[in-house]
Order: sequence, then structure tokens, then C-alpha cells
Amino acid sequence: MSTDTPTPLTAHVARAAVTEYVTCRAADLDAAGASTRSRGIRGAEVFMADLKPRTSPLAATPEEHAALLATLRSAGVRRIHSSYWAAPTSFVGNVQFGELVERFDGTARVREYFGDLTGAHMFSRWRDEYALARELGADAYVFHLIDYMPVDGAWEFTVDRRVVLDAMIVLTQQFLRVLDEHGLMDENSPVIELENAGWGLEFGAQTADDFVEVFARVYDPARRLRVGWDLNHLLHAVGLANGNGAFLLPDAELTQPMRELERAAAGSIRDLSTEWIARNVCDERLIDRVSALHVSDCVAKTVEYFRNGVLDEAHAIDGTWEARQAEGLRIVLEHYDNHVCLGDGVLEPADVRELIDTIALRHPVMVLHELKNASDVWAELDRQRERLWGTRQGTEL
Repeated sequence: MSTDTPTPLTAHVARAAVTEYVTCRAADLDAAGASTRSRGIRGAEVFMADLKPRTSPLAATPEEHAALLATLRSAGVRRIHSSYWAAPTSFVGNVQFGELVERFDGTARVREYFGDLTGAHMFSRWRDEYALARELGADAYVFHLIDYMPVDGAWEFTVDRRVVLDAMIVLTQQFLRVLDEHGLMDENSPVIELENAGWGLEFGAQTADDFVEVFARVYDPARRLRVGWDLNHLLHAVGLANGNGAFLLPDAELTQPMRELERAAAGSIRDLSTEWIARNVCDERLIDRVSALHVSDCVAKTVEYFRNGVLDEAHAIDGTWEARQAEGLRIVLEHYDNHVCLGDGVLEPADVRELIDTIALRHPVMVLHELKNASDVWAELDRQRERLWGTRQGTEL
């Protein structure tokens, strides 16, 4: 990495500015409160769509709302992850909406997937989730700036990445306006952590340049917007080509800085991956708006499975909507969004710790252990923390 290695004293100061969390699925919540406390972890993050289907109201009655709030408090939840839907550019931004309807085989299926045909349900669901996060006293509400296909790999992106980013900016501004309209925005509200999109099968806000533009163009007087960098999502862009570290992307997506990084890495997947992450996460224009790092690894791909959103011919999916959806998701979870333990993929834990220290020496930072695919999240959490800090159960080894 290009950053200076902290001395033991500055590293100690930096560690004091780090607050840890762990992503929990619904099945993990019963154990979450005791498990986080015993490890010295501040709390859990939960996906709201895991707790209530995204096409439903978050809570239909005051009793349901109270029960949900009690569940989250008992589990020690301190971070709320928003529900999210595919194709927001087409659905909310009305960019090639007709093509979206065709891909869904009619407006009835569009309505079923999104909850309505206008986007009103989507924004009301986000509003209610944010209001819940505020009532809970959560530290962050994670909001996706991601556009992807409703069936992974089945359809090519026909909207330019530049247009998608413009739509994400409009989407974010509309979300803030809805929150303000309902009196939910002030300097004491939870930060809204904008999560970066992956590569290959997603478009959206993906680089530091993208987020600099988001912050420049979105009106945010309460200064609630931050960035949450998902390291796994950044690593979707890299892999191995003939045994050498490379960006596995179409030529149109390869920028001059990317090509320079490839040359400087001289075939090393570790050097390419860590420098690619550092260039974005520690960008001087953005570093003071970084709220969190979502920490996990990604196994090196040797195949560019997705090109411009669609699966390559060797892995093309036939069959029903449901069959294509299942197979596309399997490829995504195995080769892209796998979120494996740090050190089980292309990253070295020491490099990630140095990255965290660099940010924490500037300001407090949240570290979210993003291990959502683990069959035993607590065992993987212990393994990742030991590799990252040299700690187990919150105690220095």
C-alpha cells in the first residue's frame, strides 16, 4: 500500500477510534445481543428485508412496530441496512421504463416486485426504516446506490453507467426530501451511509470520483450523507488473467488509472487489490466522509462471468424466470458477493488493518464485519478479528 505504516503509538490511537459491528441475518438475532457483548462488539447490523418482506409495510400496527423495536434492541442492533430493489434507474428514474416492463413480462409483475407502479411504496418503506433507525438510536442507516438486474446475468445493461449515476443522485435527493418532509432529518439523526456498488454485474456509485460527484450535487444541509465502502464490492472488479492480477472488466470500463495500477502491480493480485482499494477508500477528497469499512474478502476470479451485466455464453442461463434467478444468484454468491473471511481471498489482513488505521487517525470509523454468507457467523467473526487485530473475544493476544 502507498500509505505510511503507523508507529505502535499511532496505531494504538487509531484502534481507539474504531468501533466494530457484525452483519446478522434474521436467524442470528436471538444470539446477537449476548454474542456481541461478550466480544466487545458495539452491535449488529440487520437487513430490514430479512425481517419483513420489502413489498409489505414495515409494521402494519403499533403493536407490530413495538415488537420489531423490542427485537432489535434485544439483539443489540446498532446499524440498519435498507431494503433495496433491482433496476431503480428504470423504475424510479423512468429511464427506459418500457424495457423494464418487457423484461418483467408486463406491469402486473412489475407491481408485484416493487409494491406499486409509482415508487411511492419504495420511498415510504425507506422512510419507515429510517424512522425506526432514528427511534432505535442507530449509528447508521445503510442505503444502496446500486443498479442491477432483477435476474442476475439474464439481461445486458442498456443504460450507460453515466446515466445510472445521474439516476442514483436523483434517487438520493428524493430520499432526503421525503425524510425532511416527515421531520426525520437533523444533525442528530443516524448518518445515511451510501454503500458502493460492485462491478461486472452492477452499476451505480462505484469509485471515489463517483461519490465526490454525489456529495457535490446532492443537497444535504443536515450533513447526514457518508460513504460506507464495501471492500468485497470493490474486489468484484479484480481477478486473475493467465495467473496475473488484472481488472476483469470490459475495455469501456477500464480507466487510465486502472491500467496504470495493473502495470504497477506487475501481475501481483495482492498489490493490485490493495492499491485499488486504497486509491478509493483513502482518496483525499473523500476520506473525511468515510463512515465505515465493510470488511470481508473475495476469492480471486479466473473467469469474467459477467460482462456489462450479462453472463458470458459459457454460463448463460436457460429455463424459467425462477430457474435463471436461482442459477444467477449461485454464481454471484460463489464468485462475486461471497464475503469470505479476510485472508481467505486476495487480501492480506495486515494491509486492511493499515487501511483502517489510516482513516482512524483522521476521525472515528466503523468497521462492519460483513460475513453474512457464513453458516456460523460467530466463528467467522472470531477468525476475522483474530486475523485483523490479533484478538479473540475482545482480548489482545
